[in-house]
Amino acid sequence: MQSGKIITLSVWLMISFNLFLGFGAVWSFQRMSPEIREIFERNVVSLDACENMFFALTGEKADIIGFRRALQAAEKNITEKGEKETLLHIRESLAALERGSQEARKKILGEISKLSFYNRQAIVKSAEETQRMRRAGAWAVVFMTFFFFIAALFFEQRLRRAFLIPLQEIAAVLEAHRQGDKYRRCNGVDASRDMKELFKSVNALLDSSREKDPGE
Repeated sequence: MQSGKIITLSVWLMISFNLFLGFGAVWSFQRMSPEIREIFERNVVSLDACENMFFALTGEKADIIGFRRALQAAEKNITEKGEKETLLHIRESLAALERGSQEARKKILGEISKLSFYNRQAIVKSAEETQRMRRAGAWAVVFMTFFFFIAALFFEQRLRRAFLIPLQEIAAVLEAHRQGDKYRRCNGVDASRDMKELFKSVNALLDSSREKDPGE
């Protein structure tokens, strides 16, 4: 039946939209998760190495063993532009640092600051990219909601024409018949095929009732 197809299509539209909306939200969050994990893998490790190198130089006597360990960790995690050259400068000054050179210590501290700056800037950029993806995901959900709203309005009009208006017509005709109007009949030019068949049945029933009424 045509009317049944409209109802089925409307129900499946609502189900599909909810599934689509759910998967869209999950996809949006999944896109942000790798960015957050990448920040940790790429930049937090380097920042931790920078802190360890800095603390190794804070005492009166540099902790060379701890400094070398932190330097190796930073060298294994080169991810940003400028890090390789900065680490190379630190490595070149390491021998002078081991000899107790204060000039080398100051130079290395400056290079550590540069290394930290590179990674902090990378975290800021990654955070901004994550925010852009979050906004894009939010607007995608808004777009899907708007699309569903338009589709819902369309199907609401279809359901109104297919069911509500014809049912109101039948109710009005039957009420008129109950009040004594024996000539009013259902008329629905724009009604669906199923409702037109129902109109014919109701009209035939009213015609039959009129023919059987001895008072007519």
